[in-house]
Amino acid sequence: MMRMLAAALLIAAGPAMAETVLVEPGDGHQYVGDRFNARSVSQVLYEDRPCQLPLVNAQHMREYSTTTIAIPMKACWGRLIGGGVTIVFENGLTRSGYEEAYVVTSIDKDGNGVVKKSIYKKRNQP
Repeated sequence: MMRMLAAALLIAAGPAMAETVLVEPGDGHQYVGDRFNARSVSQVLYEDRPCQLPLVNAQHMREYSTTTIAIPMKACWGRLIGGGVTIVFENGLTRSGYEEAYVVTSIDKDGNGVVKKSIYKKRNQP
């Protein structure tokens, strides 16, 4: 009985180990089902990590990270009305874009990503 309970807990905990993020699409990670090393992407908008900056609406924002800037700094992102997103850096700079420009990805504890949702379609798909 205890073995069955332990096995059930492991199975239930497996999907919970995955983290949902939005990443910038690119070669090898723009179509649904693409598998890739998530550590190789330049922008990550975390769905489940809270914003750590002292912003007025931080409770409605999430953590953001990028490797496209020379100086590492904390940043947060939030959704806007109309499908937009805004990114706020700790130095006060902001950047805006559209949520659909990113692909929704599930990342496991080993850093492997799988694209779950994308507006991009392979040429042979309807």
